Amino acid sequence: MRAVLACLALLAAPPPARAALAYVTNQGDDSMSVVDTAAGAVVQTVGVGAKPAGVAVAADGRHVYVTNPEGRSVSILERKDDRLSAVAEVPAGAGPLGIAVSPRDGRVFVADWYGDTVAVLDAAGSAVSTVKVGQSPSGLAIDPAGALLYVANRESDTLSVIGLDRLDTLATVPVGHAPFGVTLQGGRVFVANVQSGDVSVVDAGTLTEARRLKVGDFPYAVAVTPDGSRILVTNQHAGTLSVFDGAFAPLPDIAVGDYPEGIAMSADGARAYVAVWMDNRLAEIDVAAGKVLRKIKVGESPRAFGAFLAPP
Repeated sequence: MRAVLACLALLAAPPPARAALAYVTNQGDDSMSVVDTAAGAVVQTVGVGAKPAGVAVAADGRHVYVTNPEGRSVSILERKDDRLSAVAEVPAGAGPLGIAVSPRDGRVFVADWYGDTVAVLDAAGSAVSTVKVGQSPSGLAIDPAGALLYVANRESDTLSVIGLDRLDTLATVPVGHAPFGVTLQGGRVFVANVQSGDVSVVDAGTLTEARRLKVGDFPYAVAVTPDGSRILVTNQHAGTLSVFDGAFAPLPDIAVGDYPEGIAMSADGARAYVAVWMDNRLAEIDVAAGKVLRKIKVGESPRAFGAFLAPP
């Protein structure tokens, strides 16, 4: 009887949770590394366009979009039967860089560094519209409702706020010098300002800069835990992460390697993943402990600029 009950319990148990996948763009070898974050290993390498940089994952996890600045294109990849395949490469302006996908309708938004615009594509990659923004747009982020797009304009020192229903500019917010990476959390927008060595914290309600956080040399991107208890910033020239608690008090820096760039946070906030350009590694960070757990070999010159971590 005990054996029967044990078998029934096993049958009733839910299947084991699948690991999140990290989609890491490798600018040095025109590829994307697909990393199983539980195993800590690359499970697939996919060719994309020339010098890939930006990356975004659709809400359903089925499609991944990659900007190719030197190819002036966006690669569209589809996940099917646990394999990722490149299905299309479409034109996307003179200098596509940052990219984001709407969680509401699947539209794809691409920052054109040279065109000072954001291109709007449908999920299949067809051009829909363009939106004029500031000079040299780079990082993009969309709010969870799919209503607003935030654009860092590196040469204008501003953040554009775009309403996605009408594709109109709702506000232009002054930030620090040379803003690049953008992320959202809890009604706040975090903007990494490369040349002023700080992060602007913008109140999403008032659309004003609430404070500046001093960080290391050449901050590139920001990740925040879902509960807001930790803020992590990649510092390219310092080879570190700057870390703050939820009250913006600085915590000890984390050394991650030579030239960290893109960063993404796990859904539970326990781990962060950092693309380390010169080391050809994806560093896994224990957020609570403030330390590197392991470094995973990926392709050449990883950038992973954007929301590159997909849910299980």
